[in-house]
Amino acid sequence: MRGGRRAVIVVEFRERTPTVPADLEAVGDQVAAGVQALFDESPTGAYDNVRAVLVAVDGHRIVERYYESSAAATHNVWSVTKSVMSMLVGIALEDGHIDSVDQTLAELLPSYADHMSPQTEAITLQQVLTMTAGLPTGADEEELATTRDWVAAMLDASPVSRPGRDFAYSNPGSHLLSAILVEATGQPVLEYAREQLFSPLGIVTDPAAEPVMLAAAAAEYAEARFAWPTDPAGLHTGWCCLKLTARDMETLGQLWLDEGEWNGTQVVPAEWVAESTRPHVATTELGRAHYGYQWWVTEADGRPAFAAVGYDGQLVEIVPELDLVVVVVSEEGTMNVQSDALLSIVANVIAPAVRNQPR
Repeated sequence: MRGGRRAVIVVEFRERTPTVPADLEAVGDQVAAGVQALFDESPTGAYDNVRAVLVAVDGHRIVERYYESSAAATHNVWSVTKSVMSMLVGIALEDGHIDSVDQTLAELLPSYADHMSPQTEAITLQQVLTMTAGLPTGADEEELATTRDWVAAMLDASPVSRPGRDFAYSNPGSHLLSAILVEATGQPVLEYAREQLFSPLGIVTDPAAEPVMLAAAAAEYAEARFAWPTDPAGLHTGWCCLKLTARDMETLGQLWLDEGEWNGTQVVPAEWVAESTRPHVATTELGRAHYGYQWWVTEADGRPAFAAVGYDGQLVEIVPELDLVVVVVSEEGTMNVQSDALLSIVANVIAPAVRNQPR
């Protein structure tokens, strides 16, 4: 890219199988060519860090391209982790571990009562899920490096806006979901996720690296196939840093496309899938997308869509009317892959090609 092709553009491509209809194979070829042309023609190298592009229609993977990577490679999916946390909250609600999204932080985290102001105590789970809790948008990295209890530090911080009023994208808020799940289920988040989500979907999580998310553990995290870091108290990070393969991400997208059902089993309640992906609050981000329960709610080619979006080029986007799942995985680098650009590729290249196939 950056005016020319990289030395190795595709190191692995989808094997064609008899189960993929011929018309979908043709669409896959068209989509792959269109995406590749866009990458090649980019004058800025904006897509140099893309490592995988997967496209599935009607449950058939019609495009699978890797760039200096492979199907076995795992990547930090960054804030796609937030959407996984939403899935787990929905399961916990169905299991009766959590009563409702109207429960407050005072009810959900009673052991942290001493760290909450009256305003913070009244924040609801729904407000946390929709990023309207008024919590700080980021965490003080210096403070987190010197404290064992990140949840206490996050709750000690006063809300930056009135809860329930404005959208404010908050990593600390998503980490509170980890504490809420542990309090509700009595299990570490990874253990609960394995039992309720990852294992039913066939996502391999063993062996798992669970390093404390500090600089000293960077090498352990980088070398691990599967990883989910924790804070110093052992809570798995709720806002980022789950390591998954591109196919794992596609599986999660297909689960949401199929309304929480996988191989005939209802893994996540269909009602939760619908509720978490409807527009709860307007934002000025990602082309003025809306936000659901840790999911972005948008459009693609004029059709309703929703997406799990991660920093530096991570995307799982679902377009239900087209039975379409799109996954993009990128590697962190100096030229960040912009989320807006990836959503644009789905809207302007991939979705139109799928829409035009005979259905």
